[in-house]
Formats: sequence, C-alpha cells, structure tokens
Amino acid sequence: MSVHKRGTKWHYAFCVRKVRYRGALPEARTKFQAEQAETKIKLSVFEARYGKQTGDEDLTEFIDEVYLPWARQNKRTWKHDQFRARTIAEWFKGKKFSQISPLLIEKFKKERYESITKRGTRRSAASVSRELELLSRIFNLAIDCEVAESNPCRKVRKLRLNNKRIRYLLEEEAPRLLEALTGPRAHLRPLVIVALGTGMRRGDQFNLRWEKVDFQRNVIYVPNSKTGRDYTVPMNQDVREELLALRRVAAKAEYVFVNSTTGKHFTEVKRTFQTACRIAGLTNLRWHDLRHTFGTKLGDAGYPESTIAQLMGHPTVEMAFRYTHATEHGKRAAVEAARIARSGVCHNPATNDQRPVLLAAVSG
Repeated sequence: MSVHKRGTKWHYAFCVRKVRYRGALPEARTKFQAEQAETKIKLSVFEARYGKQTGDEDLTEFIDEVYLPWARQNKRTWKHDQFRARTIAEWFKGKKFSQISPLLIEKFKKERYESITKRGTRRSAASVSRELELLSRIFNLAIDCEVAESNPCRKVRKLRLNNKRIRYLLEEEAPRLLEALTGPRAHLRPLVIVALGTGMRRGDQFNLRWEKVDFQRNVIYVPNSKTGRDYTVPMNQDVREELLALRRVAAKAEYVFVNSTTGKHFTEVKRTFQTACRIAGLTNLRWHDLRHTFGTKLGDAGYPESTIAQLMGHPTVEMAFRYTHATEHGKRAAVEAARIARSGVCHNPATNDQRPVLLAAVSG
C-alpha cells in the first residue's frame, strides 16, 4: 500500500491514469485504518473519474489499481487472487469492460482448460473455475464502482468438477507411515499424529500457536483460516503426549511446530511427506487425506454428522459428508446386520415358541 506516516499523522499517495492523488488521513490511528481509508478514497476517485462512461475502463488497470488493493484489505485469501489476477490481466490485456462478452469468456475458459501447465500436465477444471470466479468478483466490484454495467460471467457455465477424493489411511497403513517418520523425517511424526488425532487443516496446523493449546482443559483452539471462526478440538492421549513433548523442548517458542534448522514455523512439508509415503509403500496419499482419515474414523465409529462437523470446523453439517466415507469394515458389519436369522423357522423370534396342541372332537 502507498500509505505513510509523517509525524503523528498518516498520509496517502497514489496514481490513477498518471494522475497523482495525495492527502492526509487525520482520522486514521493505525496503518490498517489508513489503508482502509485509502482504499475508499481510491474507489471514490474511480467513481468520479470514470463514472460518466460506464464500461469504458481498462480491465487490467482496474485490477491493479482497485481490485487488488481492495482484496488485500477485505479478503483472507488475497494472495490467491494476486497470482490468478496476473493470468486474467495478461489474457484480457487491452480489453475494456464493455468489450468483454460471455462469448469471449467462453473462449478464455476453453483455452485455459486445454492449456498445459509448467509440469506438463493438463490444467484441472478446478483451477479454471477458480479463475472464472475471480473474474466474476472483479466484475461485481466494477459494478459497485459504476465502472461496469453488468457481469457477463453470469451467462458462462462453470466446468463440471470431480474433485471428491476418497482416500484415507487404512488400519494397516497408519503404522507403516509412522515407522517411516524417523531420522531426517522424524520432525513429521508429531505433525502427522496431531493431524490424525484432530483433523486439522495443514495451514491451521502450521499456524498453531502455544497460546491456543490449553493443557488444563485438554483442548486446542484451532485457528480456522478457511471460515475465520476458531473452533475447539479435545486432545486425545496421543495428541496430548506429542504436544507435551514439543512443549518441553521449545518452551519459549511462539508456534507449536517449528523448524529446528530455521527457527521458524513450518510452511511446507510436501517433499518430505512424499518421501515418507514412498518408504512406507503408500500410493496416492496427500497430507489432506489425513484429515479425511480423521473424519472417516469418526463416521465409522457411529458419531453423528453434527459432532463431526463441529470437530472438523465445518460451518454446516452437509460439509461433514465430504470427509466421511464408509470403510470396508463398516460396510461388512452393515450387511451382516441385514442377514436373515437361520436358527428358527420364522423370521420373528417371537413366533418361534412351541404352540400347544389343540384338542379336536372326533365323531364315533
């Protein structure tokens, strides 16, 4: 952001179409308040500067000068918007809002879906859908600023997604994975045990601070990065022992899971985890599947979806169905329960009692 402090007051300075705007922000007391005020001023500049000719503004300039600053102040996932916006800005370079039609967006969708990634693989439908959603949000903000009249993305069909993975650790796979977490991979052991015992998301686990771990109440206050609402998860015995061991080693650390080499909290363990999976003989296993394992075990144990949703930090019960899958053991037990009883003649055991012999009158 372009806010700065002079003495005790915050000031702003930015350019829009080579026109420089600057001024003081006497009401701002913190940098965050100053950035919020600057964003509002920038939006008002666009409304006044370009409001007379709706749709005549350049999409790329609007992304750089309005949308991205707005996203930084209002969205927790603004970094994702930042790298996706570069793709959109490059593809629609030189296009005004009025020149972007549903047919042009369909062409964008088709080319992106058929393009090849840097890894040499075809781009996934989910990636293209995220880019289309971002383009739609940009148009919605442009409408609010009276820069665009309508959102052509509403007339473009989304790609059909098939991203529901059904992969979790089987009973015999979990011990093999833990056995591989030794030597240069020993630092993953507490991470994996906590993931299996709490179902925490990877980012929430990496960002977990000791102030969120309550050994007295035996719970973890999980910082939910996806919904912004923290939730609590009780610690089982395995999780409690691992966290107590970490606490004794790093008593003054701020974060729970700290890289001993850098002294900073972990941000990525993908390569090491893949190596451990290869040693353990586990295929097609991702870190997020540990969360699937947690939900699957809860569902297989017979716990209701409401309990699973609370323990996994889902805002709705419906989301819990995505992380609960019927295991082979659970399915076999279910079909065995449906068997017909074979010890008696009748299905209803109440009818199996011996009936008394009825006396019949016989005429002589």
